[in-house]
Amino acid sequence: MKNYRSVEVKILGKDYKYKVDEPEEIINEVLQDIKTEVESYAKKIGGEEVDYILLLILLNEKLNNIKTKNEISNIIEKFGDTLNSILKSSDAEKKEGKNNNIKWG
Repeated sequence: MKNYRSVEVKILGKDYKYKVDEPEEIINEVLQDIKTEVESYAKKIGGEEVDYILLLILLNEKLNNIKTKNEISNIIEKFGDTLNSILKSSDAEKKEGKNNNIKWG
């Protein structure tokens, strides 16, 4: 069973309390980043609508997650194709009696 503990953050005058089981140093960093980002948005748009700002941040995070997943998929596909080509070439050379090991670095 996980050990949950309470954490609290105050953003734009409102207190938010959560139960978490992640390491304290990680949670504190995340909460501080969120607090800083919300306060920065509040200054830019001139308001203190925390819910609106948090939803905007969540939207941006989700969009960044989608972009990152797509980039990772493209990298995996690219290097997968390259690796398969190298392995096929290596297999063909082994059949011909050649032994060219792949060297990294």
